[in-house]
Amino acid sequence: MEVLIIGAGEMGQEIIRSMSMEDYSITVVDSDEKFLSEIDSNIKIKTVLGNGLDRKLLKSLDIGNFDFVVALTDSDKINILICTMSKNLGAKYTISLIRQADSIDELFYLRDSLGIDYIVNPDLEIAKSIEIIIKDKLVYQSDSFGKGKIEVAGHYVDNDKEFEGQKLKDIGSLTTLLVVAIQRGSELIIPNGDTEIKRNDFLYLMGLSKDVMSFKMKYFRFEVKDERENILIVGGGGTSKKLVEMIDDYDITIVEKNAEKVEDLRNKYPDIFVIKREFKGLDFFDKPEIENVNIFLALTENDELNIVLGMMARESGIAQVIIKLTTMNYAKIVDSLNLTAVLNPLTVTSNRIIKRLRSDRTVSIQLAFNGEAEISEIKLDDKSELIGKTIEEISLPKGILIGGIMREDNAAIVPRGNSRIEKGDTLIIFYKSENRKQLERFIAPNISKGFLDRFFN
Repeated sequence: MEVLIIGAGEMGQEIIRSMSMEDYSITVVDSDEKFLSEIDSNIKIKTVLGNGLDRKLLKSLDIGNFDFVVALTDSDKINILICTMSKNLGAKYTISLIRQADSIDELFYLRDSLGIDYIVNPDLEIAKSIEIIIKDKLVYQSDSFGKGKIEVAGHYVDNDKEFEGQKLKDIGSLTTLLVVAIQRGSELIIPNGDTEIKRNDFLYLMGLSKDVMSFKMKYFRFEVKDERENILIVGGGGTSKKLVEMIDDYDITIVEKNAEKVEDLRNKYPDIFVIKREFKGLDFFDKPEIENVNIFLALTENDELNIVLGMMARESGIAQVIIKLTTMNYAKIVDSLNLTAVLNPLTVTSNRIIKRLRSDRTVSIQLAFNGEAEISEIKLDDKSELIGKTIEEISLPKGILIGGIMREDNAAIVPRGNSRIEKGDTLIIFYKSENRKQLERFIAPNISKGFLDRFFN
C-alpha cells in the first residue's frame, strides 16, 4: 500500500513510527529539512524536501499511484488545499488534519463541499473517545481485524462470580480466548495464567470471531439507567463544544472563566448550564454544582491545571474522572492518580488516522487501551528467524503478546504455546506503546541501533 504524508511534524512522525513495521510504502514530504533528517528511509520510507502545495512536485510523485494522501501541516488552509489539489491530480483517498472548526457540522460541510475523503479534528477525536469511555461499561465493544476472522472485545467484571477472585487459567469460559490485557483503574496489566481477576477489572479479550460471538451471547447484557448522569466539564473550548453536540442523554454543566466563551456557549447551547468562574482555589469542589456529579472532565488548555483538578475530583469521590493532556511530560505523575482516562490529542488523533490507513487491520482507538498499547498486524519476512519456532520457543519481550496468526491460506488461529510460526504468516501482535522499540528489535533484529534511536528517543 502506498501512502503519501505531507507534513513531517510530531503527528506525521507518530504515524510513521506506528506503521513502519508493517507492509506500507511511505513517502514523506516536508519543506523543513530538520524534520526530514529525523526520519530514516530504511523501511520503505522515502523523504522528499519540498512544498506540499507545489503542483509540479505532486505530479512528479505520480500522486495517482498513492492509496492515501495525508495532509498534516501546521496550517488548516494548506491541508485543505493539498487535499483538493491531490484529488484533482488523481489521488484515490485524501485525509486532512483540521485543527480549527467551531462545530461538527462545520467539519462535515468542509469535507463534503471540498471533496476531502476524511477529516480529522483533535477536539472531535478527544470528544469521541470521551463518549465511548463514559458510556455504560457493560455495552459490548469489539472490533474485527485479520480480514474479519479475529476480534478483540472488552468485558467488564462486575459482581461476576465466575471471574472475580479467579485465576485466568481456571476460568473455563476463557479457554478459547486470550486475555491480552487488563485495565485495572489507571493501570494496564499484561496478565499471565496466574493473574487473579478483581471486581471492576476491564478485560481485553482476543479470539476467533465465532468464539468471541459465543462469549458475547453468554455475557453481554443491556443495563438501563434509571436516572440521567451529571457531567461537570471544566474548560469551554473546542473539545467541550464537540462533546455537547454528541451527547444528549446527560445533564451537563460547563465551568469557564472567559466571559466571551461563556456567552458563546450559552447562546449556542441553551440546554447546557454554563458557569463563569476561575479554575482555582481549594474550595472549587465545595460548590453546589459539584453535588451529584458522576463524571468530571478537565478539558482546559493547561496540563498542570487539568492534573490538579483531576486529582481533586478523584479525592472528592467522583466516579469517573477524565483529563486532557497536550503533552505526556507528566505521565509518571498521572499514572499514580487512578484516573479513569488521560487523553492526549496527538496520540488520539494519530491513532484515528492510523485506523483509517490500516482499514480492517487494527482495532479501534476506543479499544486500543487509551493510547497505552496497540494491536498491529505484521507480515513476517520470508527470512525471519521466527519461522519454524513455536510460541513457547520464542522469547517474547516483556509487554508484547502474539494474539493471533493469519496463515498464508487466510486461515486464522489464536496461538497457544505449541503453535508453530510458518512461512507467510502475519502476526497479530499486542504491545504496550512503551515497548515499541523492543518489538521492532524482535521483528527485525538486524536494524541498526542508530535507526531505532532516531525513531524512538
